[in-house]
Amino acid sequence: MKKFFLPAGICGLMILLAISSCNTDYRTDIQHLLSPAALPYLKNCKLIQVSSYDTSGGNNDRISIAPGKKVTIFNVEGPGMIVRMWFAIDSRDPYFLRRIVIRIFWDDEPKPSVEVPIGDFFGCGFKYKQYSSQYLGMTSGGYVCYFPMPFERSARIEIANDTRLDVNGFLYQVDYQKFEGALESDVAYFHAQWNRSIRTNYDSNFVMLRAEGKGHLVGINLNIQSYKGGLGFLEGDDMIYVDGEKKPSIHGTGTEDFFSSGWYFKEGEFAGPYNGLIYKNDTLGQIAAYRFYITDPIPFRKNIKVTIEHGHGNQDIADYSSTAYWYQMDPHKPFPSFPIAGQRIPLRIVKPAHMFEAEKLKFNLEGLKSKVMDMSDEGPEWGENKQIVIESHENSSFRLDINGLKESMYDMNLYYSMSPDYGNADLFVNGIKAGNIKGYSPYVLPNGKVTLRDLKNQGQSIDIRFVITGKDPSSKGYFVGLDGISLEPKRVYIPEWYILGPFPNPRKAGSIRRGLDSVYLPETMIDLQSDYHGSGGKPIRWTYLQTPENGCVSLIDRVTPHEFVVTYALTYIYSPDNRKTTLFIGTDDGGKVFFNGREVFRYLGERVAEPDQAEIELAMKPGWNKLLLKIENNFGAYAFYARLIDTGNKLIISANQKLAPDTKK
Repeated sequence: MKKFFLPAGICGLMILLAISSCNTDYRTDIQHLLSPAALPYLKNCKLIQVSSYDTSGGNNDRISIAPGKKVTIFNVEGPGMIVRMWFAIDSRDPYFLRRIVIRIFWDDEPKPSVEVPIGDFFGCGFKYKQYSSQYLGMTSGGYVCYFPMPFERSARIEIANDTRLDVNGFLYQVDYQKFEGALESDVAYFHAQWNRSIRTNYDSNFVMLRAEGKGHLVGINLNIQSYKGGLGFLEGDDMIYVDGEKKPSIHGTGTEDFFSSGWYFKEGEFAGPYNGLIYKNDTLGQIAAYRFYITDPIPFRKNIKVTIEHGHGNQDIADYSSTAYWYQMDPHKPFPSFPIAGQRIPLRIVKPAHMFEAEKLKFNLEGLKSKVMDMSDEGPEWGENKQIVIESHENSSFRLDINGLKESMYDMNLYYSMSPDYGNADLFVNGIKAGNIKGYSPYVLPNGKVTLRDLKNQGQSIDIRFVITGKDPSSKGYFVGLDGISLEPKRVYIPEWYILGPFPNPRKAGSIRRGLDSVYLPETMIDLQSDYHGSGGKPIRWTYLQTPENGCVSLIDRVTPHEFVVTYALTYIYSPDNRKTTLFIGTDDGGKVFFNGREVFRYLGERVAEPDQAEIELAMKPGWNKLLLKIENNFGAYAFYARLIDTGNKLIISANQKLAPDTKK
């Protein structure tokens, strides 16, 4: 038999082609399985369901999960792909949506690729709310997921019960396709991660995802709870950074727009397979919405950072939590430490951003003992996750002294805790009964609150005495748990102004505005009887205005047009002598302050006006002092607040420079 010899290079090439052909024959074409266009074609796989059915033949198709325990409900070998998950949950814990956690592990990895509170994974952590989308839903008491989740060697699903009660019934069905061939080399693995900022800060966007590797983003759901008790005009742009770019690869136009709404959220007004609103509660200031990137996935080759502003320019304080869904090649960067159960549950009471922590206040315990308690596992509401507990007993009392106060009168909110061993107390302010505490609850709760109004500042301090008056019959003790206090001064606003506007606020390069630094005639000459040339060259005159009781001077109805303009506000302050005082202002948007013809303050930015956004020290001279404000607007709301601290009530404020009768010479 004649032998033929091939060159080594050709022989190697033929072997490589043979191996490649063999591998191709045993690769699983996932697209052929998932594409609607391929629905009539035969499938080269087997559907297997792993469920909680009663293996005894009865109808108890569920498992129970003890408190603090983890249960593996799915543990199979690959190659394969999860194509459907369905759960139903019977739990008596009111916050089980956040206290129960789902974790998914691929190919025997030590750290999970999915780690999310179970309610957030399926769409909402605030409460069960029925909705349906193409990939996730809460439907008639069940929870369903249709995200395809391929795996090569193994897949494991773990459910952790971090509640303090038994999960009496956990029902599940997990459907997966068992493949005969290996996955294609470019098939990425499903990931999902939960992030939360209980109290967003002003310095940075809220980060919804930070991932490294190769992959693509396919979805976001976002839960927001406002600290203002209402949502109003929710704003804040999404900004997504891909592969280390310093500027956003995607820069959105607002939170509503991110979820394919516009201007505002209205429940039920929009929904779809890829975006929609799950839940909205204006009273609590809660909203939950989702956005899927299905036809527009966002690929990344090195890393991705997905962020969103909390209010325009991050000016709003709120509770933000998000779940990001994405595919990437493993191994992935391990997730940050997962928060404990108490730090995951929704806020039950919204406390102010600026609160005096009780454990840092000065108490006169009058022989009683106190202790600082870590409350982090009881909920996210306690300031710095701590409170002070006064170990009171029947007929005992203690005192709280609040010092260093500048305003003449305050309203106070005192935040206390409720517990099975807490008692009742009456509160006396400067010797007068002003309120009471009822501290008993069968569970530890953060939402005790008592409001004390019109508290007079006596010598820069307010004295509050707590007198224990008894306890609920079910209470085990007389303790008092205090979280903190917030103080709001009784604001007295500058009562009257002359208003002049609008003047132009020309823009350069879109966001650069020249209005604040354009010197218009009122900055050099005040003539209440003359016409000025305003925006568009039209004549404008000073108009008299009295400040509303709430202190908000709205300029929308006072000047036309009111967008991309500046307006002046003028008044005078009579002082009997040389003295220093403090001016508090809030502006929408930017602003300048001129005092006696000299610029003493400026703010260039976009924001919604609120009281006391800036504090400015003014040096008064004897006689009349001129106060001139210059308020800039870009678009939307247009208003300002202004008030003075007048120690001893010695100042007279008059836009017309009129003295009170008893001061005239």
